[in-house]
Amino acid sequence: MEKPLQFCACWLLALSSLLALSSVPLVRSSDVTMADAAKQEFARRLAIFSINVYGKLSAQKSGENVVFSPFSIQTCAAMARVGAEGETAAQLDRGLGLASNDAEQIAQSFNQVLATYQDSQILRIANKIFVMEGYQLRQEFDQLLIKQFLSAAQNVNFAKNAAAAATINGWVEQRTNNLIKDLVPASALNADSRLVLVNAIHFKGTWQHQFPKHATRPDTFYLNGERSVQVPMMSVKERFRYADLPALDAAALELPYKDSDLSMLIILPNSKTGLPALEEKLRATPLSQITQALHKTQVVVKLPKFKAEFQVELSEVFQQLGMSKMFSDGAEFGKMLQSPEPLKVSAIIHKAFIDVNEEGTEAAAATGFRVMPVAGFRRHHFVANHPFVYYVKSQIDLPIFAGRHLG
Repeated sequence: MEKPLQFCACWLLALSSLLALSSVPLVRSSDVTMADAAKQEFARRLAIFSINVYGKLSAQKSGENVVFSPFSIQTCAAMARVGAEGETAAQLDRGLGLASNDAEQIAQSFNQVLATYQDSQILRIANKIFVMEGYQLRQEFDQLLIKQFLSAAQNVNFAKNAAAAATINGWVEQRTNNLIKDLVPASALNADSRLVLVNAIHFKGTWQHQFPKHATRPDTFYLNGERSVQVPMMSVKERFRYADLPALDAAALELPYKDSDLSMLIILPNSKTGLPALEEKLRATPLSQITQALHKTQVVVKLPKFKAEFQVELSEVFQQLGMSKMFSDGAEFGKMLQSPEPLKVSAIIHKAFIDVNEEGTEAAAATGFRVMPVAGFRRHHFVANHPFVYYVKSQIDLPIFAGRHLG
């Protein structure tokens, strides 16, 4: 039986002018109350970062489906941040929305999230550092990555770029159930490359309430006010957490995954052409504000079955968010290598894949629904037959994947 999954990978390449990154989160608790508060603050800040990245990507990729992992991107960048100094570090702290400017505390905050899913069979997160042969990481940097980001180091010869890319990409494929392929092009590696930091995320979730396969049938999906296409539309009637959101002129629905604290949150504009206005309003709306409005009620859900792939080079997005020095010759990454060699970031490549079907979700994806009250019944209709925004998130609103589906 076909199962569902979600995958994301992110990398950043660092050489005498090149550095590679990736992202991951974990959770660990000594004091439950303090740990919970720290996790919630981490989730709140990641949600803001997610909205900022979404805004830039949706503008950059106008008219395209978007799916990405804010969780992966931020972790990837945080791994580089703990090796940064000066204004480079300060820009990353601000741009990523980190709660601290202390490298040890930054790393620990990611570990708190990572630890939560360390033994999960549904969400797998992995970090890896590939280091040029003959170069060694500084001990403090190495220890932070191993202890807090659970990241191991491996030496490769970047001068043999095809073999090095095959090693890195093979690791990513293995960690993402072969969904993310060819993440790092051989052309991005050469004898000047020093470090490639990689993060891979693999999510495979089964719906708590699956969509009966016999109920899936062709239906209309409205691309805009004039154009429409026929899509396989799934249907289920069940009790879900749902909210009508008049301030957003939209409705929200949460579809939980089995044996997990993860769920898909779908935000559907009431109007077929309402996505741009909704995207604008979401910039000023905390994710938690939406989830707090949800209440359990009977909902008839119609959701398109779909797959999406997305790849983006994020340097422009990072620069637009105020993180530009990391890409310049004046970048300060002096805490990474034992040798005093200047490093800068040359590329941040992010790839995501999602498959939403009757059993669940594979990769990164989203679906939205529209509310159509039925007279005389305490039942809502969520018909996702036009463009919508979605998140795959944790119980504390930590956004692991975010995206929009345009059809």
